[in-house]
Amino acid sequence: MLKRVLLSLAIGLLVFGAVSLADTAIPETPGAHVGGTLTIGVSQTFKDMDPRIMNDVYSGYVTGEIFDDLVALDPETLKPQPYIAKSWELVGNDTLRFHLNEGIEFTNGEPLTADDVAFTFNWTANPANNSPNFTELTWMKEAKVIDDYTVDIVMKPDYAPYAPAMIACSRAIVPHDTVVKMGDDEFDRNPVGSGPYRFVEWKAGDHITLVRNEDYWLVYPNLEKIVYRPIPTLATMMLELEAGGIDIADNVPAQDVARLKANPDVDILQAPSLSYFYVFFNFQHAPGNDIRYRKAVYMSVNWDAAVFSIFQGLTGVRAYGCIPPKLWANDRDYLQNNVALEEDDAQAKKLFAELKADGVIPEDYTTTIYCPVDPRRTQLATILATNLEENGLNAKVQPLDWGPYLDLVYRSESDPTAAGLDQGILGWSGGPDPNDFIYYLFHSDNSTVGSADNLAWYENPKVDALIKQASTTLDQAKREELYVEAQRIIYEDYAHIPGYHYIETVGLRTRVQGFIIDAQGYPILCDPYHNVWVKE
Repeated sequence: MLKRVLLSLAIGLLVFGAVSLADTAIPETPGAHVGGTLTIGVSQTFKDMDPRIMNDVYSGYVTGEIFDDLVALDPETLKPQPYIAKSWELVGNDTLRFHLNEGIEFTNGEPLTADDVAFTFNWTANPANNSPNFTELTWMKEAKVIDDYTVDIVMKPDYAPYAPAMIACSRAIVPHDTVVKMGDDEFDRNPVGSGPYRFVEWKAGDHITLVRNEDYWLVYPNLEKIVYRPIPTLATMMLELEAGGIDIADNVPAQDVARLKANPDVDILQAPSLSYFYVFFNFQHAPGNDIRYRKAVYMSVNWDAAVFSIFQGLTGVRAYGCIPPKLWANDRDYLQNNVALEEDDAQAKKLFAELKADGVIPEDYTTTIYCPVDPRRTQLATILATNLEENGLNAKVQPLDWGPYLDLVYRSESDPTAAGLDQGILGWSGGPDPNDFIYYLFHSDNSTVGSADNLAWYENPKVDALIKQASTTLDQAKREELYVEAQRIIYEDYAHIPGYHYIETVGLRTRVQGFIIDAQGYPILCDPYHNVWVKE
């Protein structure tokens, strides 16, 4: 779920490959800045610490400090830059060749080599391993070790040249021998990486603790310790921020922005995000597979008013499609003016009555709107349920903790008709390429056993063909045309009701220095562009 890289910039680097770590903005580390503990409040619980299977943003907060990616992103330009890979080039039409930095070690002393890179990619790409991330590498034929510090990522013939290839190539690298020795389950709970911070402890529901990797190869990490505390009740998190119990709060609600800005001990940082939150329907069974139901649900709500009531115009904007406004190919104006449905209670009531008369839903049918324990998504679900009740459909809201909720929505990997899930509210955080959104959320590759990104189980051969064509041309104008066409089909099918895009809003104590807000929502603390420190 966590991808990277703007195509036009990536292709230039793939072709020329003349970039080195000396060209990046690795922060210097004045001695006075070293030391201290940083505590981060996280609005959901954690699920996985193995980046091969980690598929949620919140676990990614932690894994981003434990592991290093093959390539990095410049936070200003979103250009791919060296990280584990010091350089790369396109070989022929189907191979990305990466040259690795030498001397990198995992925190257990195991050297990081091309074998680890190849293992990470090949394991993730193998559907037999049931990684929820394997479709990110559908385009890859294999990763091949050339020598200890050179690895080739070979594309499948029908995908090459795969335009967003660099997105997937920024995967975090795991130690092959250590994973084999520990076993996958144990590694997921006790991860070993090459990153700036070393895993110490995971007490479920309470905290995860990391400490400085004293031998980090890139730069000396400033912080001595990082503590991640899940605090799903945002009101409690904001009180902790104001009281100094935490240093960073990851999702500041709109109603708290003005008060926190007035606090001399707190800073508020904001940036447009690469996020998309939406209501999804289950196309695998009734009533979600009936367009009358999807349209009736859509027309039951004034979505402009709903989104404004949640964000007050401060921390979120209404979505009309899956691609965020800051990305190209978002087609926002057309979708708003030609596809989005206005509130029409009379028509919604008529459609619900038809569905009951036709036996699609029983007369006394009650639909459940599932959502994570997140006040914004719970509020949106409550608004939806209230309006459905007013239009003659019994409805209830079912918030769930993050882990159980993901388990529920991934349930249909084995039987998509079994759970009876009608609709739910989910979010997606992608990288700076439209493919990151439209492919994972709507291509039929992602509605099959072993994959659970296309949770509407939406399948349309024409959409699949458009997305595939867009991903295998290097002409960005053509790609945009194809993604726009695909989106119009998708949203005229009402596969989702677009909800909102976050404006990333982070609260932090003024003692936190060097922190830069990230469009993907990660509190990045140490990489080629960040080395956060705290005033003691």
